[in-house]
Amino acid sequence: MTLITIRTRLILSTLGASALFFVGTTTTASAHMTAQAQPATQTSQVATTTSQPAPSATTYAHTTANSSAATTSNVASGNGLSTALAIANSGTPYVYGGNTPAGFDCSGLVQYALGLSARTTTQQATLGTHHYDVANAPAGAILFWGSDSQPYHDGLSLGNGSYVAAQNPTDGIGVFNQTYFQPSFYVTP
Repeated sequence: MTLITIRTRLILSTLGASALFFVGTTTTASAHMTAQAQPATQTSQVATTTSQPAPSATTYAHTTANSSAATTSNVASGNGLSTALAIANSGTPYVYGGNTPAGFDCSGLVQYALGLSARTTTQQATLGTHHYDVANAPAGAILFWGSDSQPYHDGLSLGNGSYVAAQNPTDGIGVFNQTYFQPSFYVTP
């Protein structure tokens, strides 16, 4: 089983079929590779899901999403997670200091996906109350690594112990598991 197939299955199990639908245009190879490993009936379901036009409710405009109300809406509707997952599946590189589709670092990805004005991990850690039961972090929460006052890394929780992040130059941007790199706390913006 390939890593792309595992990511596709993780997306489906975590966020449901709508997540594959949203990232389907960037994971055509993933859907194709999954289809080869699955029975024909499941293949037609994937093809049907990825070929439907996007409903207007899932459209995301980064240019106007800098207010806290927009951030809450993006998290609640799943648009921030969908955006981060699409980036993770697009081959966008990890770039230190990056916060554009040309490349992202950890806080740049969180900033871009959620439409935040807060740029750094330290700034983003002030967006909500710190919670320490990281194994139970809800989907859309911002996970942090490091101390309360000096976090050094962040990512977006997908729930169930997984998260999407611009991890580092070696691992790139992708979906990861808390088992191997446990966060210190999370906030729900």
